[in-house]
Order: sequence, then structure tokens, then C-alpha cells
Amino acid sequence: MLRRGAAAVKSTAVVRPVRPWVQQPYYGAVFDGVTLGAVIAANAVPTLPSIDLCWYWSNSSKTRGYWDFCQ
Repeated sequence: MLRRGAAAVKSTAVVRPVRPWVQQPYYGAVFDGVTLGAVIAANAVPTLPSIDLCWYWSNSSKTRGYWDFCQ
């Protein structure tokens, strides 16, 4: 009768380093504010250089315009 014993199996466990959780600063509000400010500034009518001039938009998307005498 043959006797079979438990065979020893050598296993190697891989342990990966884990980065600890660190609270990151939140810059979303700053970027949102800058973006919103840029959109408002881009769509705002420039300041009036003279009392008898009016601002006219030159395209429908209101990205370009010019000053001319009011009609």
C-alpha cells in the first residue's frame, strides 16, 4: 500500500503598496468662477467711450461688434 502525504506547495504572495487616502484640495469652485467670469466678460458690451456712440453687434453670436454713432 502506497502512502501519499500532503505535498508542500510553495506560493509567493504579491503585496502591492497602497497609497494612503489624502484629502485633495478642491479647485472646482475657482475654475467654475473663472469660466463663468470669462463667459460674462465675453458677452458684455464694452464701456461707453462717448455719449453719442452706440454698440452694434456685427454677428448673431454676439462675439464681434463695433461702436458707431447712435441713430
